[in-house]
Amino acid sequence: MASSYSSESNARTPSQNFGGGSEQQQQVHVMIQRKRKRMISNRESARRSRMRKQKHLDDLSGQLSHLTSENGRLTAAVEATAHLYLAVEAENSVLRAQAAELSHRLQSQNEIISFVNSGSFFLEDDIFIGGSSGGGGFMMNNSLWSESIHLATQPLVPPADILMY
Repeated sequence: MASSYSSESNARTPSQNFGGGSEQQQQVHVMIQRKRKRMISNRESARRSRMRKQKHLDDLSGQLSHLTSENGRLTAAVEATAHLYLAVEAENSVLRAQAAELSHRLQSQNEIISFVNSGSFFLEDDIFIGGSSGGGGFMMNNSLWSESIHLATQPLVPPADILMY
């Protein structure tokens, strides 16, 4: 088909090429119209492209604003959580120290009870407690002392949850 087209254009005589001015003017006019249409179409396409680009830029700006505010909110939440963590950690340290002290005191009390229950000490009939021999102290009868000691024969046992720390 391309060969038939080229043969037709070659079949024209010089008088047709130069003498038929109106046909040539029409072709030029058609080419100018097509060029204008293409130019208008390209301008419209470029305008749509710029509008899409601007819309995308506006969307990204909105997203940036939203993410910036969310980032600030999350940063504040992390800081608050860190402060709470430090407060809880400090409280835990105090509680651990108190638990260790109470455990030590309990162990000491159990050792005293064990010592008293073993009977490995000697009591005289009368015991002088406190002060000097000239006054300020008091005398305790051995029988009262031994009765008060035998009242505490059970060892002290801490609650189960205190030993977990």
